[in-house]
Amino acid sequence: MTAGPMRRAVALGYVFVAATAIFVATYVLISMRSLGRFPLDRPSVALLGGALMLVFGILTPAEAMASINLDVILLLVGMMILVSGLDVCGFFDLVSTWIASRAKTQFAFLAGLMVAAAFLSAVVLNDAIALLMTPIVVRSARTLRVRPVPYLVALAIAANVGSVATEIGNPQNAYIAIESGIPFVTFTAALLPVMLVCLALSIGLVWLAFRKDLSAPLSRAAKMPPIRLQRTGLAVTLGVSVGVVLGFLFSPSSAWLPLVAIAGGAFVLFFLPFVTTANARVLVGKVDWTIVIFFVGLFVIIAGIQVSGLSADITGAFTAAFGGQSGGLAWLTGLSAVLSNLISNVPAVLLLGEVVKGAGGSHLLWLALASSSTLAGNATILGAACNVIVVQIASREGVEVSMKEFVKAGLPVTVVTLVVSTVLLALLVAA
Repeated sequence: MTAGPMRRAVALGYVFVAATAIFVATYVLISMRSLGRFPLDRPSVALLGGALMLVFGILTPAEAMASINLDVILLLVGMMILVSGLDVCGFFDLVSTWIASRAKTQFAFLAGLMVAAAFLSAVVLNDAIALLMTPIVVRSARTLRVRPVPYLVALAIAANVGSVATEIGNPQNAYIAIESGIPFVTFTAALLPVMLVCLALSIGLVWLAFRKDLSAPLSRAAKMPPIRLQRTGLAVTLGVSVGVVLGFLFSPSSAWLPLVAIAGGAFVLFFLPFVTTANARVLVGKVDWTIVIFFVGLFVIIAGIQVSGLSADITGAFTAAFGGQSGGLAWLTGLSAVLSNLISNVPAVLLLGEVVKGAGGSHLLWLALASSSTLAGNATILGAACNVIVVQIASREGVEVSMKEFVKAGLPVTVVTLVVSTVLLALLVAA
């Protein structure tokens, strides 16, 4: 071997080894909540991994910038601004208080809460629903003199299950929408029935898991806390939100989703300060920018493993295990379920997205990845960012949700809903 090819081989070997080390270290740290006594934050870990791809020369700055999928970022930011507008106008307080005030039994409160959380998560990001509704659920439970933990677990599970139905329900679905090109209506037509069946099963399984806590009668301590509504602003924001949803429904392809979402967010950001006490800075401040940072870091990491050749090796290994298209649905569902609980569902989807592309990128496999990664996130607190948000916000409100109590309901829900969703998707193909 001459000097030139030898140098190229050494350079390629270095890039492969360095990218592999960064990739493995990043995903291991993402799966951990702390390193000794030092807490670990997933967005910061992902961004550090992306930065190391640049520092070690695996990617150039231009390659790193090109790897960031702006369509996904714009879709997420636009939807989060809409959620901010609904929040400042009192929409989520109104929904939660309305459910609690009309519940006659604990089961009715549980079912109403889970249905509301699921459908809200289908039209806006489930992480935002978890962030905004958790303190309201805690306050409502205290007003009703019931134990908050079952309802907090129910909130997280319902938000995850509900987000399965649409391409804007959660961050990983947004990514899948852009990468797969599946139209909004096609995606929803396939996964809305899955969501409805899984939601009904989830309500029953959560009730079974906490039936002792939920058997006590309701006893209201006082009147429900007052709701601070900004009615004109709420009307404006709801009008824009309806327009955005209609825009999604009538979009000819998923390529239009980011434009529709960011346009809706821009309208709310500009017009809402004219009719409410909130200004643009307040609205932007309520956006969960950690989700954006998380995606930016992961996009760069995935680009690094693609350049190094590691992505091709991973895809080749998994594709061989698929045995072609036959049997791919069950295999992908199982693999997605395991990875989603090891490293959380967003990084699992970005990694397995490469596998789906290598296996042919059929709509069925993309839909299976969307449903399985989201439903698998219900197994443990660490399975989805939504669960972590509920637990962390509840802790600030003085309520601790243990892993044992979460798994008691979450694991049965995960097993049952994964089986049901796989069967329903298989029937969809057969039809």
